[in-house]
Amino acid sequence: MSLNNLGKPARMKSVYGHNTGTTVEDVYVCPANCTAEVTFIHVVNGSTSGSNTVSVQWYVAADNYTSHFLSAKAITHSDYISFPNIDLILQPGDKIQVLPSSAGHIDTILTVTETFVPVG
Repeated sequence: MSLNNLGKPARMKSVYGHNTGTTVEDVYVCPANCTAEVTFIHVVNGSTSGSNTVSVQWYVAADNYTSHFLSAKAITHSDYISFPNIDLILQPGDKIQVLPSSAGHIDTILTVTETFVPVG
């Protein structure tokens, strides 16, 4: 159980990303007036052949900084990498991003709990 959302309105949801190019994809962006607890990340190479090198990164908006917590990991077709026990607390504007090295079929699934933080 998260200690992030005690006594505050919160919602748990899963989001997905689908990247077929070689640009950074914002799989999840923490909305304004919320904190977000990321508890699961799953990245799969859905291509029918070959391999792709993938980076997963956390963009920290307040510091304009990108943390590369998975850098240039080769994932063969139909293979995946999962972070089932991850626990990242994102602030408004923070992002989870995926960057493949070559065009292909990279899918990402995240589970996140958003906690409303009232202003004032």
